[in-house]
Amino acid sequence: MNDPPRTDDSGRGRRKGPEAFSDILQRVMRDVRPRGRRRRDKMLETWVAVAGPELAAETRPATLRAGVLTIEVRSTALLHELQGFRRDDLLDRLLTKDSTGRVTGLRFRLGVF
Repeated sequence: MNDPPRTDDSGRGRRKGPEAFSDILQRVMRDVRPRGRRRRDKMLETWVAVAGPELAAETRPATLRAGVLTIEVRSTALLHELQGFRRDDLLDRLLTKDSTGRVTGLRFRLGVF
């Protein structure tokens, strides 16, 4: 599975017959996956530090698009509390904790997890 691409005897990198799609996909994903996973793990760590363990247990970061971090929330009551009363405080704490500058806004949505 971790074999380099098959080449002919000339060593010029030409393929030697067809290659299985699964082998190609594994090579591509091996290059892509770690960076995305590290970013997600770092954002989760940052969210837990900002939200605290109790709130983090009821929420999770879902997406980061155009600077807006979307947090999924387990219940509608908590969703309304976060939207109405705690968004600004959590965003301020998040901006202080996350020095990358990638997060500029915060929104909440109901999630199932």
